[in-house]
Amino acid sequence: MSDATPTATMPAPSSPESAPIPGLLSRAIGIITAPGAMYVHVVRSPKVAGMMFIVAVLQGLALGVPQFTDRGRAAALEMQVEMVENFGGTVTDEVYQQMEQRSRNSNLGAYSAIVTQLVGVPFGALVLTVILWGVFNTIMGGTATFKQVMAVLVHSQIISALGTVFSAPIMYARGVMQAGSVANLGAAFPMLDESSFAAKALGAVDLFLIWWVIVLSIGLATLFKRKAASIATGLFVVYGIVALAIAYFTAR
Repeated sequence: MSDATPTATMPAPSSPESAPIPGLLSRAIGIITAPGAMYVHVVRSPKVAGMMFIVAVLQGLALGVPQFTDRGRAAALEMQVEMVENFGGTVTDEVYQQMEQRSRNSNLGAYSAIVTQLVGVPFGALVLTVILWGVFNTIMGGTATFKQVMAVLVHSQIISALGTVFSAPIMYARGVMQAGSVANLGAAFPMLDESSFAAKALGAVDLFLIWWVIVLSIGLATLFKRKAASIATGLFVVYGIVALAIAYFTAR
């Protein structure tokens, strides 16, 4: 009779390709902390709706909730006036008073901010996906599906939502609202005229936007089997051109 003890067989470790798909919250955290590893799962099993909803709700609440207060409504009103003037419009005293009266008498601005994000985030994601899918598939010979590209893009937008959530309470405390996050180079040069080209250009150098471009580049590199650095370089060139153009046309 043999005294040999049977050896237990250890299960083989699962590879990223066979591991279970992380849940929605895990994916959101993973894109922030380890985008390269998380994008392996996103590309393998592209999911869009849940992450898109989270991004839209986070941004909508961050922008909308402060407008339920007088301070938040006043800040939002000033931002609306600035946007009109940046693009060549004029807000007369009479028009300003009407806008201020509507703002005080209702919470329409707060609800509008939330609804705008719920509509705008999906629309923006669709437009950007069409562009990225067209460039990488048609021009660069990729073979990714439209849903894969959209999943990569939408997951990267959790960084944008993080920037909005980070900036909203700071803007509320200052009594001002602005497009983008408060983490931009313009904040480091308060001596510049806010309406000048230099201030506008520096304000476009947004740290959260830079972070988003890097994360998006990692996702696209994972999907199309290319170098993230090369993709990031191309995206940053486009980012720079667009930022300078906006700064030029909105400067006074």
